[in-house]
Amino acid sequence: MTMLKNLTKQYSVIHIAGKEYRVRYSLNALLCLEMTYKPLNEILAVPYREWGMEDVIQLVHAAMCGMPWNRKAVNRRDFEFVRPTVGELGEKIRMEDLPRLRTELLGAILDSMPDKKTEENTASQATDEGHIFAVAVDIIGMDENKFWDSTYKELDNRTEHYLEAKGMKKLPTLIQQYDDD
Repeated sequence: MTMLKNLTKQYSVIHIAGKEYRVRYSLNALLCLEMTYKPLNEILAVPYREWGMEDVIQLVHAAMCGMPWNRKAVNRRDFEFVRPTVGELGEKIRMEDLPRLRTELLGAILDSMPDKKTEENTASQATDEGHIFAVAVDIIGMDENKFWDSTYKELDNRTEHYLEAKGMKKLPTLIQQYDDD
């Protein structure tokens, strides 16, 4: 059963130089990584405990795409103007911060990905980004900016609910458990 809180944006917390940031890896953040460093799948090919300082700095920088003060730069795709900059983050992040920050970043990345569904194929398993865009923007009618500000998890949930609402996919069976006491 979906809870109302699942319909709101979900954030993860990372800590940098004593400050707490609520971040999420939206498609904007992933695009930032692709355009300024390397795709997320290449970073994830390395165990997170082995991520170097550059990987961590770039992941943090990309996560900053969701901050309100960066909206204009992100919408223009001027990722070099996202604040704090890569250079500023390099000055703030200390070597002793890396273990905790790596763990927080991995958690934030995993929180932005769809839950693994083993019992059936989901829309996201059989499609690429172009198909996801077509379904979300062209078919469902999602605003393009909202699409880019969404995580893969949010898009997967929205697509699944759309298919169920339109009768193109069977609704999950609700199982109610009774206490026999």
